[in-house]
Amino acid sequence: MPAAAASGTEITAFPSEQLKQRPRTIAIRNTVLKTNFMSCHFQQYLHSLRPLCIQADSSFVSFHTFWLDVAEQAAQIQPLEQPVWALWQEDSYEFLVLLFAALQAGKQVLLPPHRVSDLEKELAEQQIYFLKRLPSTVTTTFELQFDAAFFNQAQLYFYTSGSTGQPKKIPRTLQQLFNEVCGLEASFDLPEQAVAIATVSHQHIYGLLFKLLWPLASGRSFYQKQLAFPEDVVDLQKKIAHVQLPNYVISSPALLKRWTPDVVLQDCHQVYSSGGKLDVGVRPLLNRPITEVFGSSETGGIAHRQADDALWTPFTNVEIQCAEQQELAVKTNHAFSADWILTGDKVQVIDVDDPKSPFQLLGRLDRIVKLEEKRLSLDAIEAKIAELVEIQHCHVLIHEKEQRQILAVVAVLTEDARALLIEKGKASFTAELKKQLQQKLESIAIPRQWRFLTQMPQNAQSKLNQQYLKSLFQSMTLPVVLTQQCHDMQISYALEFIPELECFKGHFPNFPIYPGVGQIGFIQHFAKLNWADLLWCNGFEQLKFQGLIQPYQTVELVLSRKAHKVSFELKNHDKILASGRLLFAVPSDV
Repeated sequence: MPAAAASGTEITAFPSEQLKQRPRTIAIRNTVLKTNFMSCHFQQYLHSLRPLCIQADSSFVSFHTFWLDVAEQAAQIQPLEQPVWALWQEDSYEFLVLLFAALQAGKQVLLPPHRVSDLEKELAEQQIYFLKRLPSTVTTTFELQFDAAFFNQAQLYFYTSGSTGQPKKIPRTLQQLFNEVCGLEASFDLPEQAVAIATVSHQHIYGLLFKLLWPLASGRSFYQKQLAFPEDVVDLQKKIAHVQLPNYVISSPALLKRWTPDVVLQDCHQVYSSGGKLDVGVRPLLNRPITEVFGSSETGGIAHRQADDALWTPFTNVEIQCAEQQELAVKTNHAFSADWILTGDKVQVIDVDDPKSPFQLLGRLDRIVKLEEKRLSLDAIEAKIAELVEIQHCHVLIHEKEQRQILAVVAVLTEDARALLIEKGKASFTAELKKQLQQKLESIAIPRQWRFLTQMPQNAQSKLNQQYLKSLFQSMTLPVVLTQQCHDMQISYALEFIPELECFKGHFPNFPIYPGVGQIGFIQHFAKLNWADLLWCNGFEQLKFQGLIQPYQTVELVLSRKAHKVSFELKNHDKILASGRLLFAVPSDV
């Protein structure tokens, strides 16, 4: 962050007279901020001293400072040869500066779903590199443009979640994104100057729109960091209470279902949830209403609702219709295409002649499968399995085994059922579940293979990753990744050690444990996965193995990097199981 922004300004209350500033041209570091006052979304706030970004130390960066920063970075980026740049930044302010700087410099921006070494190498082969802040060396001026041509030419690429297969790139112009922002503003009654607090990533379209672009276009603020837990949200709300501004929370079903009634939201106007279906019974856990948002990377936001059994209401700038097989079709000025887009969702529309009609979601059409000449609904099978008292949540899928298609299921058990699983063993426990299902499902619809987890693995968008779930039924050498959190040079994983892992086989009979050499193996894997410049492990320091890892255990892995050394700690609750440092070769060494 530049000196002008890094020091920030201490937050106090913001009287309206303090915020009204006449447009002016300001020079900083030989970069001049000029504006083309044509029809644009930003002209009202280009010179505003209102807070845009609230930082971790409770200081803020104003709209005015932000746009100066954008102009400065755009001047550095414009001479670069590459027309397309990948952007991945944990810091929301840095992300927003580099996003607009790159677009102002005439570059296209790719927003990958993650930043791991394999993806970095894959993009590098296409001459696409990750953008980072550049030192200010250019002395020429840079003129920011906000005319219609800029909005329509500025292009970003999003990835679909890959929940039904391999992710694909979806192009969106800045104009389309701000059309969607206008739709949000028209659909929701959000207080002026409300602060956006997010537990989801800005790398994905939901977080980008709700946390960053909506405040940027409407004169509101956002908190710089992504929060990880419900308690973090409330702690922040208390911390900024002196600002006397309301806030809204942008979250996901995965986090909201972990809420408890004793975690009470402060000064919160609204909670938003997207990325998947909100479980029934979550809403009463929070003291503020939850608005569910339904949409996709292809279409953008489609509709919203505020109750578990409520119909979905289309956004003000969205039209819907019911196509063949009751498939939902969407038309809107914020999608990547101006034509009708088929969503793959089965719906029941209340008034088929009304393009603004409320509707009910009936499940995914692509979850109707044919197995041994029999048509089966995976959604319907899941519903029957979920009726069992032992099952909290489940996901049914088609698994290829020995050139045959079979039904498989990943299930989350109740605590009592999980204890029974460990006591009786998987074979006996699964046989009992299948016996119960004989009363509910025909034989072909009862899954043949089962995996039991403490929670469903989810990607950064809080969605199930279909490809990853399928991998649980293949030969597995790595523990199951339930969650992942990244903070600067520290990464933490929640890992589950299912009994099907290869390392448990034969090690040891009647008392399986995960060997130390296997632990070093997956630690190396996760380190190299996240830090692309780590080549190979060439040494160890202070290795300690203090506890055993057995089947059905969940373990926290924390990785911290300093130069070429990666420290690790494996913990089960508060008990340390293993720790040490791995030494890696890096490009400067070879």
